[in-house]
Amino acid sequence: MLGACTLPMGIASVYAAEQNTGASLRTALIRFDIPAQSLDSAVIAFAEQAKVQVFFDSRKLAGLRSAGLSGEHSAEDGLAILLQDNPVRYRFSGNDRVGLERLSGDGKSLELNTTSIRSQGDGDWVYTAPRSVSVITRDQIDKRPPRHAADMLEETAGVYTAVNQRDPGLSVNIRGVQDYGRVNMNIDGMRQNFNVNGHQQRNGIMVVDPEFISSVEIEKGSQSGMGGAGVLGGIASFNTVQASEFLGPDKEYGGRIRAGHGIGELGNGTYFNGSALFAFGNEVGDLLLGVSERHFGDYRAGTNDKDNLGTQIRAREVWPKAWNDWVESEVGDMGSVTRSRLFKVGVNLPQDQRVQFNYIETDTDSKDSWTWFDYESDSFYYQRSGATDLNAKNASIDYSFSPDNDLIDVKAKVYFVRTRMDRWNAGSTASIGSGNWYGAYNDRFQTDTWGLQLQNTSRFYIGATDKLTLDYGTELFQDEFKPATDRVPTVNEQAYPYVQGATPEGKKLTASLFAQAQYEHDDWLTLDAGLRYDRYRLSGESGMTLWMFPEGPYEAGGIVKSQQHLIFDETTEQGRFSPTFGIAVKPGVDWLQLYTRWGRGWRAPAVTEVFMTGRPHAGGGAEMVYPNPYLKPETSHDWELGFNIFKESLLRDGDRFGLKVAYFDTRIDNFSFLDVNVSLPDETASGIGLGRMAYQNNEETTRFRGVEYSLDYDAGRYYGRLSYTHMIGTNDFCSQQFYMGGAKSTVRVGTVTRAVQVGNRIVMRQFAVNQAVPNDAMSNQINCGNIMGNATYMPADRGSLTLGMRFLDNTLDVGARLRYSKGNGANLDTPTYATLDQAVWPKYKVYDLFASYWMTPQVNLTLALENATDQAYFVAMGDVNNLSLARGRTLSGMLEYKF
Repeated sequence: MLGACTLPMGIASVYAAEQNTGASLRTALIRFDIPAQSLDSAVIAFAEQAKVQVFFDSRKLAGLRSAGLSGEHSAEDGLAILLQDNPVRYRFSGNDRVGLERLSGDGKSLELNTTSIRSQGDGDWVYTAPRSVSVITRDQIDKRPPRHAADMLEETAGVYTAVNQRDPGLSVNIRGVQDYGRVNMNIDGMRQNFNVNGHQQRNGIMVVDPEFISSVEIEKGSQSGMGGAGVLGGIASFNTVQASEFLGPDKEYGGRIRAGHGIGELGNGTYFNGSALFAFGNEVGDLLLGVSERHFGDYRAGTNDKDNLGTQIRAREVWPKAWNDWVESEVGDMGSVTRSRLFKVGVNLPQDQRVQFNYIETDTDSKDSWTWFDYESDSFYYQRSGATDLNAKNASIDYSFSPDNDLIDVKAKVYFVRTRMDRWNAGSTASIGSGNWYGAYNDRFQTDTWGLQLQNTSRFYIGATDKLTLDYGTELFQDEFKPATDRVPTVNEQAYPYVQGATPEGKKLTASLFAQAQYEHDDWLTLDAGLRYDRYRLSGESGMTLWMFPEGPYEAGGIVKSQQHLIFDETTEQGRFSPTFGIAVKPGVDWLQLYTRWGRGWRAPAVTEVFMTGRPHAGGGAEMVYPNPYLKPETSHDWELGFNIFKESLLRDGDRFGLKVAYFDTRIDNFSFLDVNVSLPDETASGIGLGRMAYQNNEETTRFRGVEYSLDYDAGRYYGRLSYTHMIGTNDFCSQQFYMGGAKSTVRVGTVTRAVQVGNRIVMRQFAVNQAVPNDAMSNQINCGNIMGNATYMPADRGSLTLGMRFLDNTLDVGARLRYSKGNGANLDTPTYATLDQAVWPKYKVYDLFASYWMTPQVNLTLALENATDQAYFVAMGDVNNLSLARGRTLSGMLEYKF
């Protein structure tokens, strides 16, 4: 194994003392507790406790042992003590990296591999963090080459994705919470705030290329640090590769080339996918260049245990022959192409400063199709309803200043993200003479996000046992939505919303100040408290077209109502404080930690929720979404109770065991959801507008709670990993039927007499005079259950178990994985239609096999057999409205070369 973890020091040597006077040494004392053990394990523990990045080849350190390290030492002195009496030299590059070299008997260096992997610095540290956090490593990603970006997250406790197999867009759900910024989805800290109304399963998506991902970090619950503004569910950070991952001491260039493909008939629509990364650098700076390309096509879903899919999906009871043909045929029109580019250049400035420019662009083309029934052939067929080009450009400038001063550790970022979706929509299938026909048309949905981040960390050492860390700063970002469409309303669309299109123009500016303090006492007590102040300004223009009564009395009979345009030109501004608090203790043993956390969150409405008007998606239906300028911000109260276990050398020398269990409870007031049956002003009857939709605040408290389990054991030769999420309870969604008020009743207020002609005579006739008056009782009516969206049902319980073994001096890694979901199939056989959405996520067990072989220190071959038993299933909480089953048995390979 090769190890890489993180820490700031200078340049020194143990065996043959060397010094580099240009290096900066951190003099602060660090508390170490590293028992005697093999040297490679001791170095990993040192890096984790001192927070350094260490490059080394553990195979070259085989047979060496360390006497351990305890007490308080500077980083330099501590490493010297840890390595004493061993023929190892260490050398620091910059202020945060150190490389180890083993020396031969004559004092000369032995060549070490420059490849590095991360031990606890990559993932094990989560088992010592007193909060709910998960990390997905590159090693985990490679064991199941992702076709969809959502595949990277499937083994993570508490994390779900509303997967549409046709749509490469990713929407992250944390503990049941997603969409419209409730989860901060970001790439290298750059928020991905693009949203467009889809099938109500994904109302906020990002596009990310797995080839460029180094790790994914998931922070759960409300946050008081950077990135926590507007967050209710948590933060999903997709960290891309850095030049430092391919460089090291005395290594000024490096890189990685990967090429993969499906294998034979089992390739199952998996075509070429690969990438190339090239890094150059020295003490002055570094450069990283990358390209990636991924091609996928039609695939076959699994066919075994297809009875597990129930009787209602795709009308199985009505058309059984067509249903069987649908399951056993290829999922059509699944072709997609993704191309990405990456460019990063960093410059190391004097006095431990660094500036880095980053640019990442991903472009993906995909199709949208629906299945239709052919009565003549008694079969289903796929018909394309749209085609999408989704492009995301991310650019940022990062600055860091980390001098030899415990009070200063500055990080700053300014960034710009532009995500644009160009969508072609098929025309209506109605006849031209019906008045409902429209031609093919194009939509464009664009979100521009500007962001600014600034934070500093100050550390105070109080005596020999106490440490206080302050993290404080500010975050500012603005989302601007720029939609366009060339769709022309049909002849019969007379009550269409005033503004056409599905995503309105508008801006949302969010500013946040935050501060968080963490106090550590004698390695057994940790207290933290945070406070943030968020403020937003939301502005935009929208409207609707209604048929309304005239003001005052009117003569009954004939067409009374007239068409009126209501225009909303709104600017809303609010602010709120949100605190957090946490406590963690170790009750007498170092390997056990108990913790609890409490926090509040606050999310302002998104532009789409407030101003959206028009059709929610392509198609020939009559559904309409109306704006809601009265939508209130959401507030959350979340708490959790959990424990961590992290123990080294548990069953054998050098093994590692980690366990994390947490109960969580999140309550959200004024939760915003899409109400699919609203009544509009000046209507005299309620509940008759199914398909008239608007975002509304839930009158009931929306609650998401459950238990998460994460376990990781690694003994070198063999390892295992387990995760499971159990969700608890259900929610009710209730809202005002007349969401804008304005219900009316008609009453007779008199009569009017006037002359009318009857035959050839003129006579006087009385006519009723009515007036529309407010109906307060109807305006205040509350209805429940008219929801469409991902929150309709709790996510289904799911988990994964991975077991693996390493052979041939750890160069060969083979293993198996079980992915399991309890399912949420309340409507699999008996639809209730209590809500528009139905719970049709069947239970499943899916087995995967994988193997990775480092033929040389530079060349790796990976094989992955996904869904080995060819199960028919949907991913838990997948987009069942799209009805694209998950892949059946699929075999793919990847060849990787590092240099």
